[in-house]
Amino acid sequence: MPITRKWKIEDVIQAAGQVPLRPRERVTFEYVLLGGLNDGLEHAEQLIALARNAPMPVKVNLIAWNPGPGISYSMPEPEQVAAFQQRLIARGVPAFLRRPRGRDIYAACGQLKRTVTEIQPAVH
Repeated sequence: MPITRKWKIEDVIQAAGQVPLRPRERVTFEYVLLGGLNDGLEHAEQLIALARNAPMPVKVNLIAWNPGPGISYSMPEPEQVAAFQQRLIARGVPAFLRRPRGRDIYAACGQLKRTVTEIQPAVH
């Protein structure tokens, strides 16, 4: 997460805990699963620890990385995503899986596609 280059994730979570919540309201954290990089059960345990130590109720939206041209990360295996989600739920952290839409046209969450058209100089 780019913000963690400047602030520690624990500090970001503590700051989020300062936001007043209504009864039964939770702060939602988004977690992007990158195949083979942060989608293991040991990473789920780290996320569980962060959620449990948060000063407010939290829930987690899990987003499986969506592949795209020129992007070196890989999509996690569906079984790995399911195991990750189940680990969070089993340990008391509400976790929801965001269903991808638009993956086939590089328009899903996390995908960027830019079409560049070369502009020809006008000839006079």
